[in-house]
Amino acid sequence: MKDTRGMRVQTTRPKLTPSVILPGKQDRLRQMILYVATKCAKAERMGLIKLNKILWKADFDAFAARQRPITGREYQRLDLGPAPKEMPPLLRDMLRDGLIELVPTDFGEGIIEQRPIALARPNLTLFTKDDLAFVDAAIAYYWDKTGRETSDDSHGVAWKSHGNKTPMYYELSYLSDDEVTAEQRVELLQKVRARKGSRA
Repeated sequence: MKDTRGMRVQTTRPKLTPSVILPGKQDRLRQMILYVATKCAKAERMGLIKLNKILWKADFDAFAARQRPITGREYQRLDLGPAPKEMPPLLRDMLRDGLIELVPTDFGEGIIEQRPIALARPNLTLFTKDDLAFVDAAIAYYWDKTGRETSDDSHGVAWKSHGNKTPMYYELSYLSDDEVTAEQRVELLQKVRARKGSRA
């Protein structure tokens, strides 16, 4: 690639973050599954779809705010929204070890989901109060939503920009689905004009 003066410029792709190694590694996800299942025990609608979205929202909101997620685990794009890549085998292990139970639950309109029931208390020693605040905020955000509404909510620009089974890098948390306001457009145009003016 050459710059405007014809000089050769070496470009490198930015390094993206598919996962973050944190103390406890996979056990962080295991304990968060137990925590969310426990906190959502009285939620009218709770299934694996909502569990995945709560974990995703907490991890990605935390990364956007402080560059450190909660679990640090790798997420992938699936038809129903982002989910931890290792979720299916981890749930199988947790079922085998008697940590959770998945109860088929009829939510009406022909919708049957697997409701995760925690059979063990979560070990929260790996987490800070700040970590738990992000998870609690994600739980509150999705509390009244159905699995379908939760799934639809996760289908923002980050999800739309990727194909199925591809990694959902943590930097995608910086993308916004909010519409640009008139004030933001004016500010952006002023910056563009100022930048063009400085090149003249």
